[in-house]
Amino acid sequence: MELNSQQKQAVEHAKGPLLIFAGAGSGKTRVITYRIAWLIEQRIAEPEQILAVTFTRKAAGEMKERILRLLSGQHQGALPYIGTFHSFGALLLRKEGQRLGLPVGFSIYDPDDGLHVVKEVMDDLKIDKKQYNPQTVLGNISSSKNELVSPDEYRTFVQGPFDEVVSEVYPRYEETLRARGAVDFDDLQMLPLKLLQEFPEVKKKYNDVYQFVMVDEYQDTNQVQYQLVKSLVNSHKNICVVGDDDQGIYSWRGATIKNILSFERDFPGAKVIRLEQNYRSTANILRAAHAVISNNNERAQKSLWTSEGEGVRLSLYEARNEKDEATYVVRGIEHLVRSGTSLNDIAILYRINAQSRALEEELLRNAVPYRLVGGVRFYERREIKDMLAFLRFIANPLDELSFLRVINVPPRKIGKTSIDSLRKTAKEMLGEDGSVGLLFLVLWGLTAGVTDWDEYFPGLDVDAEAVDGLLERDEIQKIKEKYATVISLFGKLYEAGKRERVRCLIDLIIELTGYEEWIDDGTAQAEARLENLYELKVVADRHAALGPRDSLLAFLEDVALVEQEEKSDRGNGENGDAVTLMTMHAAKGLEFDTVFMTGMEEGLFPHARSFTSPSELEEERRLCYVGITRAKRRLLLTFSENRKTYGGLSERIPSRFISEIPEDLVEFSSWNRQDDYRLS
Repeated sequence: MELNSQQKQAVEHAKGPLLIFAGAGSGKTRVITYRIAWLIEQRIAEPEQILAVTFTRKAAGEMKERILRLLSGQHQGALPYIGTFHSFGALLLRKEGQRLGLPVGFSIYDPDDGLHVVKEVMDDLKIDKKQYNPQTVLGNISSSKNELVSPDEYRTFVQGPFDEVVSEVYPRYEETLRARGAVDFDDLQMLPLKLLQEFPEVKKKYNDVYQFVMVDEYQDTNQVQYQLVKSLVNSHKNICVVGDDDQGIYSWRGATIKNILSFERDFPGAKVIRLEQNYRSTANILRAAHAVISNNNERAQKSLWTSEGEGVRLSLYEARNEKDEATYVVRGIEHLVRSGTSLNDIAILYRINAQSRALEEELLRNAVPYRLVGGVRFYERREIKDMLAFLRFIANPLDELSFLRVINVPPRKIGKTSIDSLRKTAKEMLGEDGSVGLLFLVLWGLTAGVTDWDEYFPGLDVDAEAVDGLLERDEIQKIKEKYATVISLFGKLYEAGKRERVRCLIDLIIELTGYEEWIDDGTAQAEARLENLYELKVVADRHAALGPRDSLLAFLEDVALVEQEEKSDRGNGENGDAVTLMTMHAAKGLEFDTVFMTGMEEGLFPHARSFTSPSELEEERRLCYVGITRAKRRLLLTFSENRKTYGGLSERIPSRFISEIPEDLVEFSSWNRQDDYRLS
């Protein structure tokens, strides 16, 4: 494929620092691969002298394939090192890690392994894991490593009890890893940097080996990666970085756009090339994207353009609520399909995962296949399945599967051996239909003085004679005493199921179990889980007009039908022609003929947490820019007048990002103007 003039300049820049600002859809991967092939073909560099790093194995694999296709036969014997930061770090440690005391065959601990070590250390230090969440402790250790903060340095930043705990766990965590000949994922970047900084001979060796260093997605680098790259090119300065500060959306991972914006200061005399010709989107879409992103102050000046034509105007729809919004989106998809568009060419984007629920249900209701990227279908998410298990047991005490799912949620240290013993006792005392959950409820009922078991267990045939005198048995007394807290919990929830509607039951489950505190470890994932719980309450509110038990049964039936539709739809959605659903973060790097951006409302997008931070608000705007530039031909934006979120119905205000798009680029329609339904 031909290169445009800017791409050609970038490819043929032989030596010295090079910064390539590559706008969305401007062909950055083409430039990187052509440049590597050109350096080899022109004999400016041998393959083994080139190091190219990126962020995903998939991206590295694609680069290798493209380079192989570009190289002529005589140069196909060897390839440069092309891999992720983590894989390159592992390579360096395998070769040089013994200098730091690592065995050649060191183990690499994944986050689950790391969490296990943190829990061990906290147990040894007698730190209460309920008061201080091990996942949050590990997250702080990880962030510290990515900011190059050692255990000793961390102690100087202690400002409260939680920091004090981390300062105790961090050094012991490191000691445990080293004692086991292991490193974690963060060490795969931090320790190679330590090698280069503390051993001059190692630094010289790899500066000499890798004469040309290229970094993809430079705007996504964190502090460790930034320092590692600088150390690798210290002597020759043959560094080429490619990225787009306007697409820097991962600050919550430690990434900072300051690295790409400060490149010219770090490497004086650097050549700067801007790739501004876009090969993806229409002019109208690009104008909208530029109008939004130009409101950011912290960015390099650039403006995308295309020779592909104006294209149709953007569509903006004002929905009545989230259900109407989902209906509009699905109607639009059906219209597009009738016009010849493939479902594979359509994406629905949203800011938070919880938004997918209303969209998924409407797609299922209309038999539109879909696939969920970078997430789990709503009713398959752990926190949703946990809450449903509690509710199913409340509705049906014989549901042993649901009970056993949540007997240890949150953790109560009831192991398999104890459960097996309880199951055996339940069958001996209550007959073959006896189960642990039923036994616990019987014990709670006996404690409360229940005598009418038909009324206590409506619809269940409980043997009154078997229950009579149960408390007098020594074995049962021991169970009652040992599991008093759990018996009380499930007993209270079961009784509440007779007098409370399903929405109140969910609130009660969360309150009595401490579930919200348990999953809230301060991470972005925890916030998403909490948002999913709030969204489940929105579903529960559909049945508010029914009586207590009826609302619970109707809710569970509703959910069961949706779950069944999901399972039967999975074949089409996962492998066949299907609409793509994903968050805007997950959409980065992808493109679609038609994109729906939903939930364009203040507090949702931009997210409410960005309101007090100018830098976070600018990142939200960059995320909007990423969403807009995923669209090739059509972009449809939606917002709602009202939305049930975070547990309540609220009036919504259109996102400020909508007002930043020039009116002449947009066609507007609304739910209360039925004749004005438009899909350009």
